[in-house]
Amino acid sequence: MSAEPYRSPTLQARRAQMFPVLADEELARLPRFGEPRRYADGECLFETGKTSPDEKGFVTTGGGRLPLETSVPGVFAIGDVRAGSVKRVGGAIGEGAAVVAQIHAFLARENVEVEARAA
Repeated sequence: MSAEPYRSPTLQARRAQMFPVLADEELARLPRFGEPRRYADGECLFETGKTSPDEKGFVTTGGGRLPLETSVPGVFAIGDVRAGSVKRVGGAIGEGAAVVAQIHAFLARENVEVEARAA
C-alpha cells in the first residue's frame, strides 16, 4: 500500500460544469504521455482542430478505432458529448464503465506502462 494518502480531486465549477484542477505534481506526470499543452479557459477539442463535431455538434467515436475513442488516438468521449449516445444518466454510467476497458486496451496497444496506485 502506498504511503501517500488518497486525495479527492480538486474540482472547479464553471458555467454549471465541473472540471478537475490538477496539482503541480499531477501536471509533472503528464509529459510522459505526450507533449505538454495548455488550453485556454473555455477552449475545447473542436477549437484546437484535433477533432471535428458531427453535423449536430457531437463528438464522433469509433470508426475503425475503439468504440468510444475519438479521431484523436487515446482521447475518448462518453455521455452526452458523444454522437449516438442515448443522452441519459444511465447510458453515461454504462459508457463510463465500458471506457475503462477500452483505455486499458489502448494503453496496452501503445505499450504504455501504467503505474499502479492504491486508492
